[in-house]
Amino acid sequence: LFGKKEKGRLGHGVRDPHSQAGTPDTEGSPQDPLGLSKLGGAADKDRRNKKKHELLEEACRQGLAFASWDGPTVVAWLELWVGMPAWYVAACRANVKSGAIMSALSDTEIQREIGISNPLHRLKLRLAIQEMVSLTSPSAPTTSRMNTGNVWVTHEEMESLTSATKTILAHGDMNHEWVGNEWLPSLGLPQYRSYFMESLVDARMLDHLTKKELRGQLKMVDSFHRISLHYGILCLKRLNYDKKDLESKREGSLTQIKDVMVWTNDRMVVWVQAIGLKEFSGNLQESGVHGALIALDDTFDHNDIALLLQIPMQNTQARQILESEFKTLLLQGTERRQEEGDAKNFSRAPSWRKRFRAKEMRDVTSDTSETLPANFRVTAAAIAAQSVQLRKVQTDNSASGTPRADTPSVRTYSC
Repeated sequence: LFGKKEKGRLGHGVRDPHSQAGTPDTEGSPQDPLGLSKLGGAADKDRRNKKKHELLEEACRQGLAFASWDGPTVVAWLELWVGMPAWYVAACRANVKSGAIMSALSDTEIQREIGISNPLHRLKLRLAIQEMVSLTSPSAPTTSRMNTGNVWVTHEEMESLTSATKTILAHGDMNHEWVGNEWLPSLGLPQYRSYFMESLVDARMLDHLTKKELRGQLKMVDSFHRISLHYGILCLKRLNYDKKDLESKREGSLTQIKDVMVWTNDRMVVWVQAIGLKEFSGNLQESGVHGALIALDDTFDHNDIALLLQIPMQNTQARQILESEFKTLLLQGTERRQEEGDAKNFSRAPSWRKRFRAKEMRDVTSDTSETLPANFRVTAAAIAAQSVQLRKVQTDNSASGTPRADTPSVRTYSC
């Protein structure tokens, strides 16, 4: 009378009520009557992280050099401050027993002993090791020491320092998650988030990325996007990699035209909408336009932003509005000063004629002008000197009886 599905439904419907009491979850089971299993796991994790923080803070208070750190402290540093994945941390726990061993590892040994095959992951670890070795060495500058004489400070003490003394990134406040989830979208480059996150790119690595790595592993092929990234990094360097200073300046410039250098891509969109060009503002999203590009790149002008906004050339009214408001933006929010007139801002590129050597110019005569580019010019003095030389050669040939070739040899140039 019934199929398999109907039988299954009937079976569920007539289940013993005594068995239902303990089956939905482990909440009513005698093993976990209060459902504390999940809470216990979170508590254990917090307890382990607290112990790791205590290990690091104890090493900081004692002023120990990185080479003097023991294995558990190095593992805690690798996990909490560097932000390496769990499988790298496990390999380090098994193979690296002290800070001296970690600091002595070469790039090949990092790949073999810890199993880090990704070159950007190795770069991340090497830069972190170099920073720790330099900051915890006895010869570290006094500006990084506390009044007690210790080279290192705790995380709480680090947060209370001013931007003038906060010159290190060791606590991992600007890790790869911050770069991927916050910093790249603020530059208008959220499309590269997954590539930067996979490569574990943190703020410490940004200034060490090469063009080959950007194009290859991080898939940033667009040259304008690389320029945008460069000025974003330059902004961080100007602010001494102070995350709190960056956030406070951005918050203070949300409703005012000031500190354009820290403006995000979203703030640029709001500015374009405020000047009456709302219909074009959506084109700035994921374009790589941000405040540091405008404030620090002297070659970026209103024509560039009009091109990115995709304002038609025939829409002269919108372009005039943009030009006027852009000049106001530069005057009020940046240190750039745009001169009057386009001719003063124009800089001629190096001439391609300079690529030719002087001895190559000797072979250029008036007979070869037809094979040269239309813009190529040869001075009258060079032509006269060359014609005198030709007449002399012709006289010598006629005196020696050597027949003259009907077709002279022509030297061609390509520009």
